[in-house]
Amino acid sequence: MARKEEPWTVVCAERQLKGRGRFNRSWFGESGGLWATYNLPLDPRSTRHWGLLPLVAGVAIIKALEGYRIKGLRLRWPNDVLVGRDKLAGILVERPSSTMASIGIGLNISNDIESIAVKTTDRPTRLQDLLYACPKVSKLRDLLANALAETFNIFVEHGIEALREDLEKAWGKSLPVVAITDTERIRGHFIGVEGDGSPILRKVDGTTVTVPGITVNRMKELI
Repeated sequence: MARKEEPWTVVCAERQLKGRGRFNRSWFGESGGLWATYNLPLDPRSTRHWGLLPLVAGVAIIKALEGYRIKGLRLRWPNDVLVGRDKLAGILVERPSSTMASIGIGLNISNDIESIAVKTTDRPTRLQDLLYACPKVSKLRDLLANALAETFNIFVEHGIEALREDLEKAWGKSLPVVAITDTERIRGHFIGVEGDGSPILRKVDGTTVTVPGITVNRMKELI
């Protein structure tokens, strides 16, 4: 298992039948997609907020794919990569120890997505249907490894503020959303994140509210 490997290692699976997303939601991946875990080193003495790593990984995916000029490529808080309204990739970050984070990334490339469409709440899409010349899994694995290492090192050295501009571009235009917690549904336009990664919403009356990210079960876009 990837969690047992050393930092700076990458573990890939040909198929993923028992994958997990946030809150133990199922994630399915057939042959032809990238199902990889990237292990990154953590310094227990660091003051960085490791809960921001899903956003760091999201920026890395956008950067790795930017050369393909995919129209509508964007992030959805906190760990999804979309093309328009369709889901292209998902991210799950775990910390098997105080000195390592495991960044799980599932990216639809040429895998069968019809079989997973009925199992997910988001309509899936894949690179094969978006690009004239679809890259191989191995190429995207390496592109992501390089982009993730670069983005992670920037975050470690300079904090999330150094990635703020990249994040703002990745969100795209402000969209109406509802943040669903165990106790309430908070509506507004998503306008960014606080320093700990918690989403900021602008309400109808013009005021803003920060919803503690740890309490959000789902951020649903109202489009």
